[in-house]
Amino acid sequence: MRKAGEPSVKDVAAEWFVRLRHDAISDGDRAAFAAWRDADPAHAEAYREMERLWAGLDQIERPAPSQDGSDHARVAVIGQAQRGRRRALQRFAIAASVAALACVGAYGLAPPDLFADHRTGFGEQREIVLEDGSTAHLNTASALAVDFTAGSRRVVLQAGEAYFEVATDRERPFIVEADDGRIEALGTAFSVKRADDAVEVIVTESKVAVSVPGEAAKRLAAGQGIRFSDGRLGEVVNVDAATALAWRRGRMVFDNRPLGEVLVELARYRQGRILVLDSAVESLPVTGSFSIADTDATLDTIERILPVRLRRFGDLLVLVDAEPAG
Repeated sequence: MRKAGEPSVKDVAAEWFVRLRHDAISDGDRAAFAAWRDADPAHAEAYREMERLWAGLDQIERPAPSQDGSDHARVAVIGQAQRGRRRALQRFAIAASVAALACVGAYGLAPPDLFADHRTGFGEQREIVLEDGSTAHLNTASALAVDFTAGSRRVVLQAGEAYFEVATDRERPFIVEADDGRIEALGTAFSVKRADDAVEVIVTESKVAVSVPGEAAKRLAAGQGIRFSDGRLGEVVNVDAATALAWRRGRMVFDNRPLGEVLVELARYRQGRILVLDSAVESLPVTGSFSIADTDATLDTIERILPVRLRRFGDLLVLVDAEPAG
């Protein structure tokens, strides 16, 4: 079963599809693709589906423009006169959108947040006052389910990130569940974030106890954080909560962070995909404070200060490549 936050087989197939059409593809990349394709018949079928979608695009015709020369439909269909790599990348953008629709058909019946009581969309933030007076601040693309009873207060973070300010109630513990972990508030304020491969907890006031099945709970005080994944707790570490929780002030703050990590964080606040074509640029350092309300401006800044080139295909796809030599 695919874990929460893990890309679908169709997503991986789409990424391989565009990578294999890039000029800088290496023998190692080809070998890695072959290993992925041959690891599971579903992988090979997903890749064949991408090829079928690609081939089917040749049958699409551009709608006739209006009399004033504008194209009101704004359909991203490639004209016969376009050639080469730019044509291939634009066609991929359309194929990716078709694949996304196919994914909705395959997985849309039971999304992870189907039973959420509260949720946010891309780039949206909400403050939720719970029935006990506690507050949950939801970050972008987040989902929360709430189950309060006479004896307990239970919240499940199904996706994304939330910051909790917990009202005191000695008779009913306040517990947040995320993935296979359990975070119990001890009269406190703290954040929980479901990342791609782990859950992160940061405490800003008082204490929490974090546990996973089969391990003793670990206590965190203000200014401390912990990560857990695959049923194992990490070490308790000191954290810069002001930087990590800058989203509560509408900012993303990076201090010498690799571009690859910055793009992953940036992608949380916008629809579509950000795809790196040249892995060498992922290690470029980024330092700065950026508004989460304008991710396009952040991308513009990254392109201006780093030796990278960005190509955008509407809201669907951003391709990040090394800046051409010369």
